[in-house]
Amino acid sequence: MCPKSTNLRIRPAAREDIAAIVNCATTSTREEEDVGFGRPWAELTFTDTGRLSAAWKDPNRVEDEEIYVAEMDGRVVGYVTMQNRAKELELVRINVAGGYQKQGIGRRLVRTVEERARHDGKTAVTLGTSRNAAGVPWKSFPWWQSLGYRVTGEEENAWTRSIGKGVREIRMRKDLP
Repeated sequence: MCPKSTNLRIRPAAREDIAAIVNCATTSTREEEDVGFGRPWAELTFTDTGRLSAAWKDPNRVEDEEIYVAEMDGRVVGYVTMQNRAKELELVRINVAGGYQKQGIGRRLVRTVEERARHDGKTAVTLGTSRNAAGVPWKSFPWWQSLGYRVTGEEENAWTRSIGKGVREIRMRKDLP
């Protein structure tokens, strides 16, 4: 599906985008929906302007993640972060603001990461999503599959242990031509 506006543009994030990025993070899903799949929002950098501002490194980095935003009609409506992993580019997080979902914005953000990976000579884009302790995958799992990402394994790691006992990370990959 194409965005309703033809004015969608993907660009590197800027410090001035911090409040809008936090809005995307906090409106893309409800906090109670995330229980059992992710860490509590009070512990997340991207759900608080103070934490995100403190972690920001100009021009568009938080820790070792590079941030791009989706801007529609001058308003930031989504973002994606990526991390260099040798021969691969890791898509770390992606969020589209509530009210802007199901318009193709997330798909365009993913395509931007894939194009960046190709440009940088990477062989694949990788990512992780979660499966809760009851064995249910996070709601985006079928979407990732529809974009051509395949499961390469599941694991318990420091991130899943921070969420809770029995949570697993589903590792996914898309090889690039």
